[in-house]
Amino acid sequence: MSERRNVATSQQEEKEAKKSIEWKGKAVIWLGPTIVGVATTGTVYRNGLTPQLQKFKKELPAVKRLLVGTEDTARVRRALTDPQSAESLCYGKVLAYARKGAEA
Repeated sequence: MSERRNVATSQQEEKEAKKSIEWKGKAVIWLGPTIVGVATTGTVYRNGLTPQLQKFKKELPAVKRLLVGTEDTARVRRALTDPQSAESLCYGKVLAYARKGAEA
C-alpha cells in the first residue's frame, strides 16, 4: 500500500514540476486578493514568481488556482463572481489565511 502511495506522490510531484515548467515560458497573472508583502491583484509575472509568492504558494495550495495564464484571465474573473466556483472558494480561503496571518 505504501508503494502505491509513493507512486501517487511521485506522479503528483511530476505534475507540479510540469506546471512550473509550463509557467516559465508564459506570463501568469495573480487574480487573488492583495496581500501586503506578497502579491497585488492583477500583477503579471513574466519571469517566474517572487520568492514571497512562491513561499505562500507552498503554504496554501489554493493559491495555485488564482495564478492563471493571461489567456485564462476572463474565464477566471467570471468564475470569481460565482460564489460556488472553485476559484471563488479558493479566493475566500486565501483571503481568510491572509487575514489570520495579519492578526498574528
